[in-house]
Amino acid sequence: MIREHNKPMEPGRANSYRLIQITDPHIGSRPDYQLLGLDTGYTLDKVLAAIVSKQQSAQMLVATGDISANGAEAAYRRFLQKMRLVQKPWYWLPGNHDLSKRMKQLAPNRSTEMVSLGNWRLLLLDTSVENQICGGLSDPQLERLQLLLWETRDNPVMIMMHHQPVQVGSKWIDGHMLRDGREQLLQMVAQAPHVKGLVWGHVHQQFDSREGSIGLHATPSTSVQFTPGSGPFAVDEEMPGYRWFDLCEDGSYRTGVERVEISKYSVDLASSGY
Repeated sequence: MIREHNKPMEPGRANSYRLIQITDPHIGSRPDYQLLGLDTGYTLDKVLAAIVSKQQSAQMLVATGDISANGAEAAYRRFLQKMRLVQKPWYWLPGNHDLSKRMKQLAPNRSTEMVSLGNWRLLLLDTSVENQICGGLSDPQLERLQLLLWETRDNPVMIMMHHQPVQVGSKWIDGHMLRDGREQLLQMVAQAPHVKGLVWGHVHQQFDSREGSIGLHATPSTSVQFTPGSGPFAVDEEMPGYRWFDLCEDGSYRTGVERVEISKYSVDLASSGY
């Protein structure tokens, strides 16, 4: 199903549509849930408040996985309640801590494979693999992606997912990247010049690079941050954040990360895992 959002572009925004990405909130079933000593519900609230305050011209938001801490129905209901603050169209996709079927059952209108934003098409991939931390794409998923890439050949495309399809330089988290289907995905993208960017979560850190003409972007979590360039598991002192994109009518785009200063931010920096 294609969901279309063709609201006229804002005056003075250089013929562009603003997209917001949040990722890895790790919401628990209970209000007192903590991840490595951090109240993830509280930090999500603060990030959403910052988005509402500073991104009033944004036209859409996508949450790229690990919505929940453990796939519990109560966790998703907490997230859906918090998202009422965002008076914009928004969508989600699953991560390795999520249950894809449960997300679709609870909010089918938030789960889709393709979204239209002006002349752009956003392809939202489900890279979650049941009972695994690493990600994967099955043969049927890859066949469907190939069809979608053909159908969108006249539009600029951004592909969004949870797991990183390329290494980000942190050894431990790169051990849990997209595995099955990764080479096929990258080959498809290389042969599709209308694909302008690959965007993901999972790594809890900012990452920006390029592969030829394709932008590669990872986004900080709304919760705990991981240390860029780390060998073993390491928690970073950076604040939570989100990413914005300005998708231009000519197929180009701009992007940046905004950090949100949170006064009551307490995380166990000495943790060796979670």
